[in-house]
Order: sequence, then structure tokens, then C-alpha cells
Amino acid sequence: MAEYECDAAGCMTPGAILRRAQQIATDQCTRLGLTEDVYRRTHTAFLLAKMAMEMRTPVRVGQKIKIETHPCAAQRAVYLRHTALYGTDGAVLCDIDSRWVLVDTETKRILRRVPEGLPLPFTVQAVPQLDHTLLKGAAQPDGVETAGYTRCDKNRHLNNTFYADIVCDHVPLAQMTAQTPVRLAIVYHSEVPMGMDFTLLRAQTAENRWYFCGAGDEKKHFEADLTLGML
Repeated sequence: MAEYECDAAGCMTPGAILRRAQQIATDQCTRLGLTEDVYRRTHTAFLLAKMAMEMRTPVRVGQKIKIETHPCAAQRAVYLRHTALYGTDGAVLCDIDSRWVLVDTETKRILRRVPEGLPLPFTVQAVPQLDHTLLKGAAQPDGVETAGYTRCDKNRHLNNTFYADIVCDHVPLAQMTAQTPVRLAIVYHSEVPMGMDFTLLRAQTAENRWYFCGAGDEKKHFEADLTLGML
């Protein structure tokens, strides 16, 4: 792994891992015919509803890894995708379970039927699933965050991988540097448009576990649950 993807301990950050997972999923969809032109013509888009990640072994700077991703056929309106990082010995380093919904970009409604002209060759029926449970607490304001230019993607809203960076930056530094993330779950409620501020609330729910909520304009944008440990 590249140094710019790793933290002060030389380990790949959760946000960097999610960006790798996002890219391989995008590349796979493009090869399967789900191109930008197709999305534009059918006025559709996939939105991430929730994600869970479990770290088994830290991914270290310079380490060679293999990434595999498997998208499932729709279960009702939800498309499950499992992505895993493997070491050169074949051992699983990290699991990611992401749940996606297909939406109409004009009506903003979730689509339960695939529109004509949109190829969805997802045939896998079952993949490993992770726990998406959030342990909630009485969260208190812990700062204000902004969907700044470098955090936003072509959709002009906060990219879903940067929520991981934000919550890691709001764990007490002494604990964040002494341990490593072992589990992260995020539920995405509403997009944060480019330039918008939101309040981040935090609650410590266990010795090494924190609950986060990003809120603004009287609505939740996301919730997250981060656990640290020793690997």
C-alpha cells in the first residue's frame, strides 16, 4: 500500500480502504456495461445506504494485497456487495459489507424494478454478511464539519468514504494512536451537499467504542459506530 493511504503507525486508514473498495466496485460496474452514459440515459444512480467493515489484520504500508468484490442480485430493493482484502498468503485482512439502493435521479425515489435499458448482470445470490448494528448513546456536539471541495465527488456532495476519516479524527487522539480501528459501521441518511456545514455529535458507548451522528438542517445525515482494538 502507498504511504499516503496509511496513518502515523504505517497502517492503511479505514477511509483509504473504503476508497479502494469504491474504486474496484466502480471499475467492475463499468466493465459490466454500467457506464456514466447508461446511468444518465436511464436517470438512475446507486446510493450507499449502509456499510460495515471489520479489520482482521492491519494493512501496512508497502504491503501487497488482493481485492475481490462480489455484487449480489437485488433482495427486494437492496443490492448487497461484499468486498475483501487479502494478503499474499490468502488470509483475509478486511471485510466490507455494503448495501446499495437504485434510485431515480429525477424523482429521488428508490426503484424496486430495474428500468429498461439498464443492464444489471448481478447474479451472485449469497455473500458473507456483517453486523451493521449501531450502539447508540447520548451524543453531544463535538465540532462542526464541512463538505469541502476535496471531500466531495462528481455528484457534488460529501463522498461516502470521507465519513470514515471524519469519525476517526474525532476519537481522542491518545486512544486513536494507541490502538487501531477493528470495526466501523455507517448508516447514510441524507447527502451533505458541497459547501454545507453539519454538526458532529459523539458519545462514548464502551471503553473503546464510539457512536457518532452528523446532523444539520433539523435532519440526520449519517450515523456511525467505531470500535478500536489491538490486532
